Amino acid sequence: MGPIKEAALDLTVADLLTSELKWNKKRIEELLPELSTQILCIKPSLTGAEDSFIWHQTSSGLYTTKSGYFAASMPLNQTCLARAEGEFSWIRDVWAGKFSPKMKTFLWSILQKAISLGSNLQRRGVTSAAGCVRCQETETDVHCFFTCQYAQKVWELVPLHRAVHLAAVTTFSDAVVQFRKALCLPPSGITQNILPWIVWSIWKSRNTLIFDGRGQTPGETALRGIKLAREWSTSQAQGEKGIKLSQTKRGQTRASHRGVTDLNRVTCKTDAAWNKDNLMAGLAWIFSGQKLEVPIKGSVIERSIGSPLIAEASALRSALCMAITLEITALDVFSDNLTLVRAISGITQAKEIIGIVKDIRSISTELASISFSHFSRSLNAEADALAKETLRASIPL
Repeated sequence: MGPIKEAALDLTVADLLTSELKWNKKRIEELLPELSTQILCIKPSLTGAEDSFIWHQTSSGLYTTKSGYFAASMPLNQTCLARAEGEFSWIRDVWAGKFSPKMKTFLWSILQKAISLGSNLQRRGVTSAAGCVRCQETETDVHCFFTCQYAQKVWELVPLHRAVHLAAVTTFSDAVVQFRKALCLPPSGITQNILPWIVWSIWKSRNTLIFDGRGQTPGETALRGIKLAREWSTSQAQGEKGIKLSQTKRGQTRASHRGVTDLNRVTCKTDAAWNKDNLMAGLAWIFSGQKLEVPIKGSVIERSIGSPLIAEASALRSALCMAITLEITALDVFSDNLTLVRAISGITQAKEIIGIVKDIRSISTELASISFSHFSRSLNAEADALAKETLRASIPL
């Protein structure tokens, strides 16, 4: 952005904050005008939380060896660049895929030319095994899994919602990209990507024919792949149900009551409405309980909000500040944002709201008793409507 002025050589982030730990907009406009919008959308702690190390390659901000390897293996000028929608991505298409670790490893082996296909063996000097066991054409990954007549018959039996034009596939990575949205029709019971399972089944049938001399019909191969995919989908659905129940219990983090009775407890429901175009958010909260004669509603508009999650976290923080003002001592807080509740409870972490979460925990210590719970969006209609109305009234026509 040009030579740094001598007066700005030793500046730190703290020099761009006011004494209230808010961004100094005038100072930012003077020093970093082209980045002012992005900087103002970063929400630091307002209670003076300690600094911490953040790893930018993950959404949680926590370092993992997988993300470290990915960052180190990418060219320096491409590490932080988003890939095009139609471009193959190791993270999106393999490692973050919704299929078993075994299938992820198998896809990795195919893409790295590490399995014993004829073309791979030929490259290593084993020329006698270059042909396809079924049609004797050169056995490449594309031929074995997509263009061989046997493979085509298998794919014809897979109940895809939208057919994939296999003849146009030139590389295996292209096929992976095309199968991103190739969902199976009901009542197959498969809600995830079917590609790894069918490819694995074709590979197993091929090996059975080579090593056992026993052939399988395309129908048998397709059925086995669908069955494996269904079993995985079913087990994951059951596992997620159990995890959600466990997380709900853990999300209800309640401090010791210190003699607080249920009559003194107040319920707080929070929500936020966010506008992507002008980065504004309407924050709303509703207090109710036997201690209060009538429900207390509040809302505020906040600018420079970079995401819906930040808006939800800001709404909850504002509600806690209001609770302190109202001298509420026992509070049950409800939010329909599970990511936020899990972050406050310490189950997970989200780097964009770390400062806000630290403020929420700090403010919570001033109450005698407090809990944070996740509940359904359908139960939060009143706070949702209040947040939307606040945002609507603040956006110029």
